[in-house]
Amino acid sequence: MTRLGRVGALLAALFLVTACSDYPGDLSGGGSGPAGGSAGLTQIKVSDTAGMPAAFITYGVQRGFFKEQGLDVRMQTSAGGAAVIPALLNGGLDVAGSNVVSAVIAMNRGLPLTMVGSGTSTADDPEQDFSGIAVPAGSAITSAAGVNGKRIAVNTLRNINDIVIDASIRRAGVTPAGVKYVEMGFPDMLPALERGDVDAAMLIEPFLTMARSAGMRVVADPYTDARRGLQIGTYLMAAEKARQNPRLVSSFQAGVRRTAEAIRRDPATFRAALPKIAGIKPELAGSIHLPQWKGTTDRASVDLIATSMRRLGLTDRTFDHDRYVLK
Repeated sequence: MTRLGRVGALLAALFLVTACSDYPGDLSGGGSGPAGGSAGLTQIKVSDTAGMPAAFITYGVQRGFFKEQGLDVRMQTSAGGAAVIPALLNGGLDVAGSNVVSAVIAMNRGLPLTMVGSGTSTADDPEQDFSGIAVPAGSAITSAAGVNGKRIAVNTLRNINDIVIDASIRRAGVTPAGVKYVEMGFPDMLPALERGDVDAAMLIEPFLTMARSAGMRVVADPYTDARRGLQIGTYLMAAEKARQNPRLVSSFQAGVRRTAEAIRRDPATFRAALPKIAGIKPELAGSIHLPQWKGTTDRASVDLIATSMRRLGLTDRTFDHDRYVLK
């Protein structure tokens, strides 16, 4: 079997992608109740990015951590980024997971949103980073410096990839110049590397582990190069809804913290749940590097990202942290 064939086999056998469809199970944590939610609970509609971010919330719902806070969470998945913002503003969603870059861009453009909690963060230990730049086994690229001027596959353009890859190249002692970003979905990146369509790929788990299994090399850890423990994800609400429902905000925040604490104390149980809630085969769920969840917004991460965004031209305004981030 060719290396490309092995990559295809890994994609088919090890990872069952749930894509952007709603999770088919009952995530409410209880039986049906009145229109306001299960009996005695407040029903809220929550969306998060398909994959590990959505798995985090789903795990908390199934473990009853949000129900303990009086919330009946109705969960769905999305493509993430800015895609969830219209639904937040028109009332179709109560809370949505996004990434810090998309959130800062939206708020700096005047959209009435607020950050109410922390989503995924990378590891404090670079060896446990759930992201990485991968290259084919025979590539001459050996570090972040080598990707300068090369074609790098990324899942989105003008977003977090620009910031962390820029930081990784600078950390390697090179001034970034001429990096050619090629947008494609994560499942398409490994075959593209094998065909030579791109020189490198910015991967996250489980695709990072899959790349290693296919004999590829990881030459840089951009997230931890930018900042160890870098907060990448955030939870957003419409600003008016957050102001009018402080109890809902605090209850959701408490559910997030409780879920984060449970995974931090017992990651094995979370890994065991991943095959069902994220479509990851058990053997892969047991070996991938997990993100970490802190439960509360890390100001240093948000401010670092916002400052980098302005330097790279992703926004032309200074981010007002005190205005847009709820503690």
